[in-house]
Amino acid sequence: MKQILILALLLFSGLSSCAKKKVDEPENTPVVQQARLSLRPMFDSDYLYLDSIYTLNNGYKIQFLELKAYFADIQSGGTVLKEIALFNYRDNGTLVFQADQVVTNPTSIQFGIGVPSSVNHNDPSTFANTNPLNIAIANDMHWDWNPGYIFFKIEAKADTIVDAVTNCDLSLVYHVGTDTYFTTKTISNLNWSAVSSTLNEAWLKLNLKNFVENPASPIDVKTETSTHSASSQAALTEKARQNFAASLSAL
Repeated sequence: MKQILILALLLFSGLSSCAKKKVDEPENTPVVQQARLSLRPMFDSDYLYLDSIYTLNNGYKIQFLELKAYFADIQSGGTVLKEIALFNYRDNGTLVFQADQVVTNPTSIQFGIGVPSSVNHNDPSTFANTNPLNIAIANDMHWDWNPGYIFFKIEAKADTIVDAVTNCDLSLVYHVGTDTYFTTKTISNLNWSAVSSTLNEAWLKLNLKNFVENPASPIDVKTETSTHSASSQAALTEKARQNFAASLSAL
């Protein structure tokens, strides 16, 4: 009986010691800070939604069907927040990227629109499965025949007959790529806000009305309907490149 009592006391003492250790052990889980960049497509001052109908200044109707873009070397205050990101409005909504990073300059951001020439011609199957340049993620943002990536893609349909009937049956395809059209952009009035104690977020906007009707280089959707960045389409490709970059700003 005495032996049983001694064993019980030893067991209780051991359990108490373990419990005390668990209580006294400090929490060593590191706090990870994250940054998230989002992009809101707009049509002038209105939020833009794919498949909805919008009216241009000349009365033409336009319906945007596809909006994708690569953003590269996204930096804040000299810190690279993300090396490459793929914006896919239909599949991923407004998200550009979210990463474990600290924003060092909350008022400025720099990035490239497109894929840098250093990786633009790499085999897309060799990138890691989670890399936006991997062919499974890039999908139709890579040209097999080029070879290289489409830097941004805007597809739409238009109705260029101004009457009471809306019939968007004219296809518009603006696929801009090749090394010549890689574009750098700096936005200096960005506003990062705290979503939580560990997550900061900033918003960009892309005004697609301005993409079409930029006063400096308007696109005539009736006659300038398509570019795949071939040499014979250089004038429209350059216009689309300029207008896309000019239509990006802080929200």
